[in-house]
Amino acid sequence: MRLRLLACCYNDPEMRIDPDTVYPIRPDCRDDAPKTRFKPRPGLTLSPKRWKLLHNEEGCVDIAGMIKRVQRGGVHPTIKGEVWEFLLGCYDPKSTTEQCNQLRQQRRLEYEQLKAKCREMDTAVGSGRVITMPVVTEDGQPIENPNGGASGSEQKNSGAPLPKEVIDWKLTLHQIGLDVNRTDRLLVYYERQENLARLWDILAVYSWIDKDIGYCQGMSDLCSPISIILENEADAFWCFERLMRRVRGNFKSTSTSIGVRAQLTTLSTIMKSVDPKLHEHLENLDGGEYLFAFRMLMVLFRREFSFVDTMYLWESDTGTSSASTKDESVLGQCGKFERKKLQAAKKDDQIPLSVFVVASVLEARNKKLLGEAKGLDDVVKILNEITGSLDAKKACREALQIHEKYLKTVKAS
Repeated sequence: MRLRLLACCYNDPEMRIDPDTVYPIRPDCRDDAPKTRFKPRPGLTLSPKRWKLLHNEEGCVDIAGMIKRVQRGGVHPTIKGEVWEFLLGCYDPKSTTEQCNQLRQQRRLEYEQLKAKCREMDTAVGSGRVITMPVVTEDGQPIENPNGGASGSEQKNSGAPLPKEVIDWKLTLHQIGLDVNRTDRLLVYYERQENLARLWDILAVYSWIDKDIGYCQGMSDLCSPISIILENEADAFWCFERLMRRVRGNFKSTSTSIGVRAQLTTLSTIMKSVDPKLHEHLENLDGGEYLFAFRMLMVLFRREFSFVDTMYLWESDTGTSSASTKDESVLGQCGKFERKKLQAAKKDDQIPLSVFVVASVLEARNKKLLGEAKGLDDVVKILNEITGSLDAKKACREALQIHEKYLKTVKAS
């Protein structure tokens, strides 16, 4: 029976889809693009057929079954959007199809209202354009471009001074545009202006609603995969908003500290416990604060892995935190591998998997870092060499091993 089932899976056209055909690379960029290692695996990857079977008659999702498949083999490219909505917590797995649809419509309406408000403040929003030049001065005065008119946008201003929150928002618009034009340009998807504009719109609206942080560099890298896999712009916006709830602390900065520093400090503590020799070596190179790992944690390995492999890594991480680890019935239904992940999260839910992935990357380069790194420039160079060459599944597995070692070391001390 098992063999017949596997044979069926291998013959299933859905499982033979190459992710690189779903997210194609521009022909002129293929030589420079990181190699994709993730492939849908029969019996492991969450397939469209299995996804349907995980819903009961009312549409409620079997959360344990979802986690088991996602963490073992990722999500099939053709259903990533709808699965990610559950992984990121947009919908309660216990919600019926009708309840999810009602909430979806409410959120779409709310997004349209938010977008309309932003368009009132700057007509570039929703226009299909991407702003790359400043539109206002620091004191809120419109900036005219050399060809006349505002810099890429029309400003609705009666002449009254703009509120500070509006000025702050307008000051971010061109930075969003500059980053959008640099994001995932290897992908065919972004050859179309409408897709660039859609990403810009989502980030512009998010910058308006999150007045505490606004927009920061790196957010376009986090938003891009979500914008691509979700067909509806409003759905993509709320999915991104959910992701930001998890990582926005990384973007909180003051004049004396950066938001991600807390995770860098945790990384330092982990490395000191699991590999004191390497940690001491890095400290002697003035790298004890692990600032060289800043980019990995800020944009969740968008540079180190291929586009597809990054999504698998995110799925593995969000799959852990999407489950209620207090629900023993969920743990009981999961296999050994999934239970280990969920229980690890339960023991220390303040340390995300991504921190242990960085630790696993450092451990994998242990000999080279110890033998060749004579300064921080060498550390950065050695770590830059891994760009596009990492295996996401292997990195997750090694991260879990380091997590276990760390817990044992802490317990022993």
